[in-house]
Amino acid sequence: MQIVTFASIEIGSYEVGMKILELSQKNGMKEIDDIRYGLELGKDAYNQKEISNEMLEELCEVLEDFTRIMKEYQVDDYRACATSAIRETRNCLLILDKIRVRTGLEVEVLSNSEHRFLGYKSIASNEESFQKIIQKGTAIVDVGGGSIQISLFDKDALVSTQNLRLGTMRIRERLAEVENRTTHFGEIIEEMINNELKSYKRLYLKEHEIKHMILVGDYINQLVDRGGKAKSVSFTREEYLNLYEKILADGSREKAMERLGGMAENMSLVLPALIIYRKLIEETGAEFIWVSVE
Repeated sequence: MQIVTFASIEIGSYEVGMKILELSQKNGMKEIDDIRYGLELGKDAYNQKEISNEMLEELCEVLEDFTRIMKEYQVDDYRACATSAIRETRNCLLILDKIRVRTGLEVEVLSNSEHRFLGYKSIASNEESFQKIIQKGTAIVDVGGGSIQISLFDKDALVSTQNLRLGTMRIRERLAEVENRTTHFGEIIEEMINNELKSYKRLYLKEHEIKHMILVGDYINQLVDRGGKAKSVSFTREEYLNLYEKILADGSREKAMERLGGMAENMSLVLPALIIYRKLIEETGAEFIWVSVE
Protein backbone atom coordinates (compact mmCIF):
# COMPACT_ATOMS: atom_id res chain seq x y z
CA MET A 1 0.00 0.00 0.00
CA GLN A 2 1.52 3.28 -1.13
CA ILE A 3 1.54 6.08 1.44
CA VAL A 4 2.31 9.65 0.36
CA THR A 5 3.46 12.20 2.92
CA PHE A 6 2.29 15.74 2.20
CA ALA A 7 2.92 19.10 3.90
CA SER A 8 0.38 21.94 3.85
CA ILE A 9 1.79 25.36 4.81
CA GLU A 10 -0.32 28.48 5.39
CA ILE A 11 1.11 31.96 5.94
CA GLY A 12 -1.71 33.86 7.61
CA SER A 13 -2.32 37.22 9.25
CA TYR A 14 -1.40 36.20 12.78
CA GLU A 15 0.32 32.83 12.51
CA VAL A 16 2.26 30.54 10.20
CA GLY A 17 1.14 26.92 10.27
CA MET A 18 2.10 23.59 8.75
CA LYS A 19 0.25 20.27 8.77
CA ILE A 20 1.96 17.01 7.89
CA LEU A 21 -0.47 14.54 6.32
CA GLU A 22 -0.33 10.91 5.24
CA LEU A 23 -2.40 10.04 2.17
CA SER A 24 -3.31 6.50 1.17
CA GLN A 25 -6.06 4.73 -0.74
CA LYS A 26 -6.95 2.58 2.24
CA ASN A 27 -7.02 5.18 5.02
CA GLY A 28 -7.59 8.39 3.08
CA MET A 29 -6.02 11.46 4.71
CA LYS A 30 -4.49 11.24 8.18
CA GLU A 31 -2.97 14.19 10.03
CA ILE A 32 0.30 13.26 11.75
CA ASP A 33 1.57 16.66 12.90
CA ASP A 34 0.34 20.26 13.24
CA ILE A 35 2.94 22.99 13.86
CA ARG A 36 1.94 26.60 14.47
CA TYR A 37 3.99 29.73 15.10
CA GLY A 38 2.46 33.06 16.12
CA LEU A 39 3.66 35.82 13.78
CA GLU A 40 1.54 38.93 13.29
CA LEU A 41 2.30 39.72 9.66
CA GLY A 42 -1.05 41.48 9.40
CA LYS A 43 0.10 44.14 11.85
CA ASP A 44 2.61 45.37 9.27
CA ALA A 45 0.52 44.56 6.21
CA TYR A 46 -2.69 46.32 7.25
CA ASN A 47 -0.96 49.35 8.77
CA GLN A 48 2.10 49.95 6.59
CA LYS A 49 1.13 48.01 3.45
CA GLU A 50 4.46 46.19 3.56
CA ILE A 51 6.27 43.64 5.72
CA SER A 52 9.24 45.03 7.64
CA ASN A 53 12.71 43.52 7.20
CA GLU A 54 12.65 42.26 10.79
CA MET A 55 9.29 40.53 10.32
CA LEU A 56 10.38 39.04 6.99
CA GLU A 57 13.57 37.71 8.58
CA GLU A 58 11.54 36.01 11.31
CA LEU A 59 9.16 34.55 8.72
CA CYS A 60 12.08 33.07 6.78
CA GLU A 61 13.53 31.54 9.96
CA VAL A 62 10.19 29.88 10.70
CA LEU A 63 9.91 28.54 7.15
CA GLU A 64 13.48 27.23 7.34
CA ASP A 65 12.42 25.27 10.42
CA PHE A 66 9.42 23.97 8.48
CA THR A 67 11.63 22.73 5.63
CA ARG A 68 13.84 20.93 8.16
CA ILE A 69 10.77 19.25 9.69
CA MET A 70 9.57 18.28 6.20
CA LYS A 71 12.89 16.53 5.57
CA GLU A 72 12.62 14.68 8.88
CA TYR A 73 9.18 13.40 7.84
CA GLN A 74 10.49 12.63 4.33
CA VAL A 75 7.70 14.66 2.78
CA ASP A 76 6.96 13.71 -0.84
CA ASP A 77 5.27 16.96 -1.80
CA TYR A 78 3.98 20.21 -0.32
CA ARG A 79 1.82 23.25 -0.98
CA ALA A 80 2.64 26.60 0.61
CA CYS A 81 -0.01 29.33 0.44
CA ALA A 82 -0.17 32.92 1.66
CA THR A 83 -3.31 34.98 2.19
CA SER A 84 -4.17 38.67 2.65
CA ALA A 85 -1.22 39.53 4.93
CA ILE A 86 1.11 38.94 1.96
CA ARG A 87 -1.36 39.68 -0.84
CA GLU A 88 -2.06 43.23 0.32
CA THR A 89 1.57 44.32 0.66
CA ARG A 90 3.45 46.55 -1.77
CA ASN A 91 6.55 44.37 -1.46
CA CYS A 92 4.77 41.08 -2.17
CA LEU A 93 7.13 39.96 -4.96
CA LEU A 94 10.19 40.81 -2.87
CA ILE A 95 8.81 38.74 0.02
CA LEU A 96 8.17 35.71 -2.20
CA ASP A 97 11.61 35.98 -3.80
CA LYS A 98 13.39 36.17 -0.45
CA ILE A 99 11.45 33.16 0.87
CA ARG A 100 12.39 31.20 -2.27
CA VAL A 101 16.08 32.06 -1.94
CA ARG A 102 16.29 31.43 1.82
CA THR A 103 14.14 28.32 2.11
CA GLY A 104 13.63 26.87 -1.36
CA LEU A 105 9.84 27.07 -0.86
CA GLU A 106 7.60 28.27 -3.68
CA VAL A 107 4.78 30.18 -2.00
CA GLU A 108 1.47 30.65 -3.81
CA VAL A 109 -0.46 33.82 -2.99
CA LEU A 110 -4.17 33.01 -2.95
CA SER A 111 -6.76 35.50 -4.10
CA ASN A 112 -9.64 36.06 -1.69
CA SER A 113 -11.96 33.90 -3.82
CA GLU A 114 -9.41 31.04 -4.02
CA HIS A 115 -8.86 31.19 -0.25
CA ARG A 116 -12.58 31.05 0.54
CA PHE A 117 -13.25 28.30 -2.04
CA LEU A 118 -10.65 26.04 -0.39
CA GLY A 119 -12.28 26.76 2.96
CA TYR A 120 -15.70 25.75 1.69
CA LYS A 121 -14.30 22.54 0.18
CA SER A 122 -12.82 21.72 3.59
CA ILE A 123 -16.16 22.29 5.33
CA ALA A 124 -18.02 20.15 2.79
CA SER A 125 -15.51 17.30 3.13
CA ASN A 126 -15.60 17.35 6.95
CA GLU A 127 -19.33 17.73 7.48
CA GLU A 128 -21.27 14.74 6.16
CA SER A 129 -24.60 16.59 6.34
CA PHE A 130 -23.31 19.73 4.56
CA GLN A 131 -25.47 19.20 1.46
CA LYS A 132 -28.53 18.69 3.66
CA ILE A 133 -27.76 21.81 5.74
CA ILE A 134 -27.53 24.15 2.73
CA GLN A 135 -30.91 23.01 1.38
CA LYS A 136 -32.37 25.64 3.73
CA GLY A 137 -31.10 29.18 4.14
CA THR A 138 -27.50 28.94 5.38
CA ALA A 139 -24.80 31.54 6.00
CA ILE A 140 -21.12 30.59 6.16
CA VAL A 141 -19.29 33.23 8.20
CA ASP A 142 -15.50 33.06 7.81
CA VAL A 143 -13.73 35.47 10.16
CA GLY A 144 -10.05 36.00 9.39
CA GLY A 145 -7.43 38.49 10.44
CA GLY A 146 -8.01 40.82 7.49
CA SER A 147 -11.66 40.38 6.55
CA ILE A 148 -14.99 38.62 7.01
CA GLN A 149 -16.48 36.55 4.18
CA ILE A 150 -20.23 35.96 4.39
CA SER A 151 -21.66 33.47 1.89
CA LEU A 152 -25.36 32.69 1.63
CA PHE A 153 -26.64 29.31 0.42
CA ASP A 154 -30.20 28.26 -0.30
CA LYS A 155 -31.65 25.17 -2.02
CA ASP A 156 -28.17 23.68 -2.47
CA ALA A 157 -26.85 26.74 -4.33
CA LEU A 158 -24.61 29.71 -3.51
CA VAL A 159 -26.83 32.79 -3.55
CA SER A 160 -24.28 35.52 -2.72
CA THR A 161 -20.88 36.02 -1.19
CA GLN A 162 -19.53 39.26 0.20
CA ASN A 163 -16.17 40.26 1.64
CA LEU A 164 -16.08 42.86 4.44
CA ARG A 165 -12.67 44.33 5.23
CA LEU A 166 -13.26 44.00 8.94
CA GLY A 167 -11.17 41.07 10.19
CA THR A 168 -10.05 40.61 13.79
CA MET A 169 -6.56 42.01 13.33
CA ARG A 170 -7.72 44.92 11.21
CA ILE A 171 -10.23 45.84 13.94
CA ARG A 172 -7.57 45.56 16.64
CA GLU A 173 -5.14 47.79 14.75
CA ARG A 174 -7.78 50.44 14.11
CA LEU A 175 -8.59 50.56 17.81
CA ALA A 176 -5.05 50.12 19.15
CA GLU A 177 -4.90 53.62 20.62
CA VAL A 178 -8.03 53.22 22.75
CA GLU A 179 -7.74 49.54 23.72
CA ASN A 180 -5.82 50.12 26.95
CA ARG A 181 -7.64 53.33 27.86
CA THR A 182 -11.18 52.02 28.11
CA THR A 183 -13.08 49.43 30.11
CA HIS A 184 -15.69 49.19 27.33
CA PHE A 185 -13.50 47.90 24.51
CA GLY A 186 -16.14 45.34 23.51
CA GLU A 187 -18.77 48.06 23.07
CA ILE A 188 -16.43 50.06 20.82
CA ILE A 189 -15.82 46.98 18.66
CA GLU A 190 -19.56 46.39 18.47
CA GLU A 191 -20.21 49.94 17.25
CA MET A 192 -17.62 49.52 14.50
CA ILE A 193 -19.11 46.19 13.41
CA ASN A 194 -22.68 47.56 13.50
CA ASN A 195 -21.84 50.24 10.93
CA GLU A 196 -20.60 47.63 8.44
CA LEU A 197 -23.37 45.11 9.07
CA LYS A 198 -26.20 47.64 8.61
CA SER A 199 -25.24 48.09 4.96
CA TYR A 200 -24.72 44.36 4.45
CA LYS A 201 -28.10 43.50 5.97
CA ARG A 202 -29.92 46.08 3.86
CA LEU A 203 -28.33 44.88 0.60
CA TYR A 204 -28.12 41.11 1.04
CA LEU A 205 -30.22 39.75 3.90
CA LYS A 206 -33.65 41.29 3.44
CA GLU A 207 -34.81 38.64 0.93
CA HIS A 208 -33.34 35.58 2.65
CA GLU A 209 -34.40 33.57 5.68
CA ILE A 210 -31.35 32.10 7.42
CA LYS A 211 -31.94 28.90 9.40
CA HIS A 212 -28.35 27.66 9.74
CA MET A 213 -25.01 29.38 10.26
CA ILE A 214 -21.62 27.74 9.81
CA LEU A 215 -18.88 29.54 11.74
CA VAL A 216 -15.33 29.38 10.40
CA GLY A 217 -12.21 30.69 12.14
CA ASP A 218 -9.32 29.52 14.31
CA TYR A 219 -10.58 31.01 17.56
CA ILE A 220 -14.12 29.67 17.38
CA ASN A 221 -12.64 26.23 16.62
CA GLN A 222 -10.47 26.37 19.75
CA LEU A 223 -13.36 27.62 21.85
CA VAL A 224 -15.79 24.82 21.03
CA ASP A 225 -13.39 21.91 20.46
CA ARG A 226 -13.48 19.81 23.62
CA GLY A 227 -10.84 17.36 22.52
CA GLY A 228 -13.30 14.89 21.02
CA LYS A 229 -13.07 13.10 17.70
CA ALA A 230 -16.08 14.75 16.10
CA LYS A 231 -15.43 16.66 12.88
CA SER A 232 -17.95 19.34 13.79
CA VAL A 233 -19.85 20.74 16.75
CA SER A 234 -23.44 21.93 16.49
CA PHE A 235 -25.53 23.93 18.94
CA THR A 236 -28.56 26.16 19.05
CA ARG A 237 -28.67 29.93 18.81
CA GLU A 238 -29.42 30.12 22.56
CA GLU A 239 -26.44 27.89 23.41
CA TYR A 240 -24.04 30.14 21.49
CA LEU A 241 -25.45 33.29 23.10
CA ASN A 242 -25.14 31.63 26.53
CA LEU A 243 -21.51 30.78 25.78
CA TYR A 244 -20.91 34.38 24.73
CA GLU A 245 -22.55 35.76 27.87
CA LYS A 246 -20.56 33.37 30.06
CA ILE A 247 -17.30 34.75 28.67
CA LEU A 248 -18.29 38.42 28.52
CA ALA A 249 -20.99 38.52 31.20
CA ASP A 250 -19.95 41.70 32.98
CA GLY A 251 -17.92 43.36 30.23
CA SER A 252 -14.74 43.01 32.28
CA ARG A 253 -11.68 42.38 30.12
CA GLU A 254 -9.78 40.84 33.05
CA LYS A 255 -12.53 38.37 33.93
CA ALA A 256 -13.03 37.47 30.27
CA MET A 257 -9.33 36.63 30.06
CA GLU A 258 -9.69 34.34 33.08
CA ARG A 259 -12.62 32.54 31.47
CA LEU A 260 -10.79 32.07 28.16
CA GLY A 261 -7.87 30.31 29.85
CA GLY A 262 -5.16 29.44 27.31
CA MET A 263 -6.76 31.66 24.66
CA ALA A 264 -6.40 34.76 26.84
CA GLU A 265 -3.07 35.73 25.28
CA ASN A 266 -4.97 36.38 22.03
CA MET A 267 -7.81 38.25 23.73
CA SER A 268 -7.55 41.25 21.40
CA LEU A 269 -8.26 38.94 18.43
CA VAL A 270 -10.69 36.52 20.13
CA LEU A 271 -13.03 39.28 21.34
CA PRO A 272 -13.75 40.81 17.89
CA ALA A 273 -14.40 37.32 16.48
CA LEU A 274 -16.91 36.46 19.21
CA ILE A 275 -18.72 39.77 18.74
CA ILE A 276 -18.87 39.39 14.95
CA TYR A 277 -20.40 35.91 15.24
CA ARG A 278 -22.90 37.06 17.85
CA LYS A 279 -24.02 40.09 15.84
CA LEU A 280 -24.54 38.03 12.70
CA ILE A 281 -26.47 35.35 14.58
CA GLU A 282 -28.74 38.08 15.96
CA GLU A 283 -29.13 39.92 12.65
CA THR A 284 -29.91 36.80 10.61
CA GLY A 285 -32.02 35.02 13.22
CA ALA A 286 -30.11 31.77 12.57
CA GLU A 287 -31.48 28.98 14.77
CA PHE A 288 -28.75 26.33 14.46
CA ILE A 289 -24.99 26.94 14.58
CA TRP A 290 -22.31 24.63 13.20
CA VAL A 291 -18.54 24.80 13.74
CA SER A 292 -16.03 22.62 11.90
CA VAL A 293 -13.26 21.70 14.38
CA GLU A 294 -10.79 20.17 11.94
